[in-house]
Amino acid sequence: MNMAKFVFSSVVFLNSAIGYAEKGIDVNNVAVTPVVASAAVPVLTSTQDSTVIVSNEIKKSDTSQNIDSRPWRAPDFTNQKEALGYSENSFVVPKGMEGQVQFWISVYSKYSSTEGVIHDLDNVENIYEIVDLKGLKTEKEKQKKIDQAKKAVAVRLKLDKESEDRLRFQLGQKDRMQDAIFNSGRYLEEMEKVFREAKLPAELTRLAFVESAFNVMARSKVGASGIWQIMPYTARPYRMMSAAVDKRNHPADATKLAAKLLKQNYSMLESWPLAVTGYNHGPTGVKKMTVEYKSKDLAHLIENVDSRKSFGFASRNFYACFLAALEVERNAKKYFSEITWSKPFNSQDLKLPIPTKYSVILKLFDGDKGKAQLFNPHLNQIVTRKGHPIPAQTVISIPKEKYSVALISLSHRGRFIANDDK
Repeated sequence: MNMAKFVFSSVVFLNSAIGYAEKGIDVNNVAVTPVVASAAVPVLTSTQDSTVIVSNEIKKSDTSQNIDSRPWRAPDFTNQKEALGYSENSFVVPKGMEGQVQFWISVYSKYSSTEGVIHDLDNVENIYEIVDLKGLKTEKEKQKKIDQAKKAVAVRLKLDKESEDRLRFQLGQKDRMQDAIFNSGRYLEEMEKVFREAKLPAELTRLAFVESAFNVMARSKVGASGIWQIMPYTARPYRMMSAAVDKRNHPADATKLAAKLLKQNYSMLESWPLAVTGYNHGPTGVKKMTVEYKSKDLAHLIENVDSRKSFGFASRNFYACFLAALEVERNAKKYFSEITWSKPFNSQDLKLPIPTKYSVILKLFDGDKGKAQLFNPHLNQIVTRKGHPIPAQTVISIPKEKYSVALISLSHRGRFIANDDK
């Protein structure tokens, strides 16, 4: 099992249908060596638009390290009486959204990424055609078949031009969801600890399926980054970013910030459906809609907000996608014939007391750039490619088996100290 495969085969972005048209992402065209990773889950546009940016080091890496699997564990969402706004019904499908959620469940668990469906833009549960893309190698070929299928549906249903514009293609994501669940094994348990310590519902950690499919190298060309796809303007007030280090891409740091943001959203909106939608749409925008339409019922807002520009497909479907991902992951053995977790990376944190060149770090990875960057996705290209030193006090991650060697061989130069905070 190649490391590169399970990092990139699921650049799934369960949200890229969704939030990422608005954040500038379409993961349909993500090409990674040796595996082609494409198609966000759900995908807002079928084969075009913008592209997720991945580091060149990773693209070119031919790392052969095997990622050990372990048995998948069903989530445990019990003992959450102290969690903010929590009850056993907190994440029940809202009345009026049943069909919408079921559509996304089918996308994640029924249709593979070699097929898709033509459906209605607003009433997504209305599926008109299944499109088989097997054997088509190029995006141009796929798009041509999708366009032909849309035309055929329009003719069959005798649609006028305006109605024809309501036809949308959605690529299936069953295989990529399965890979995303595998990847989540590296991070979910620690993420759950962060959310429980923050007294937030542990279910919210599953938003990472929607945002990035647990791909630490996920980048949007408009700036959203990391497992939680945090935008620069959101991170800067928390001093998460510098020229050399971007903590949005550090799984633990990004998870702590995501928890803060979700807590703030709930404080403003007093509803988890609205707070989760606010993570994609912006809490202020959601608040304005609740005031204008005199309702805190998300299903009512989805049905009645007039502006498709200000409250578009991505935002309208974000909470439904979250609930669908929550359902599919929670009952993974029901939806997948084989399901496993990745073991967490066998790593140890070190803190740098003085500025340190990346070349020093690479030696601890035996020169494997891909592996080094997977362990340290928060180090920017100015460090990894341009030779800028890693700033003092930066916490880096190295293979655990190299920890003692690093301390012994480098301590006399004063370059490393143990991260006593861990």
